[in-house]
Amino acid sequence: MKKFTDILTESKKTYKFIVRVADELPEGCMEKMKEALGKFDLVNLSSAKRTPIQERPLDFPKLQNTEVHTFEAEVNYPTTSQVLHNYLVGTCDIRAGHMIVRAEGEPLEQIQEPVEEGPYEAKLNTEDMGGESAQDAVGENRVMDLLKELEVARKERDFAAVETK
Repeated sequence: MKKFTDILTESKKTYKFIVRVADELPEGCMEKMKEALGKFDLVNLSSAKRTPIQERPLDFPKLQNTEVHTFEAEVNYPTTSQVLHNYLVGTCDIRAGHMIVRAEGEPLEQIQEPVEEGPYEAKLNTEDMGGESAQDAVGENRVMDLLKELEVARKERDFAAVETK
C-alpha cells in the first residue's frame, strides 16, 4: 500500500494562465515576469506571441491601434488570475488596463480559441445549404394557410356566438 506522501507527490497539479499585454513591452519585462512568477514556482513561461496592430484589440476595447503580446505561464502554486494580475502589474511596470491574466479554462479564453474544422466553404456554393426547407412558410403557401386559419377562427367565433344566444 502506498504512503500518503507518495500519493501526494504523484498527484502534482500545475496551473496554467494566459497573460496578454497591450502596447510595447517595457525593457527587461520578460526577466521581471520570470522573476515575479518564480514566487508561484514557475514551471514554464512561453516566449511572447505578438499580434499585428489592431484598431480595437479584443481584450482591450478601450485601446486603439495597438499590438498585443501573449504569454502562456504555468505555475505549481495555486493562485487566481486576479492575484497574478495584480502582482505582475506591480512588478513589471505595466499599467493595469494594459494587462489581462486569465486561467486556461475560463469561458472567454475558450471563445477565443481558433476552431480548426478544415477549409471553410461557403454554404451558398453548395447544392444543399443544409436545414429543412421553409418554402411552406413563405409566399403564396403562407397566404393560403393564413386564410384557412382565419376561416377556422371565424367559424369558431360564429359557433360560440350561436351557443350563447
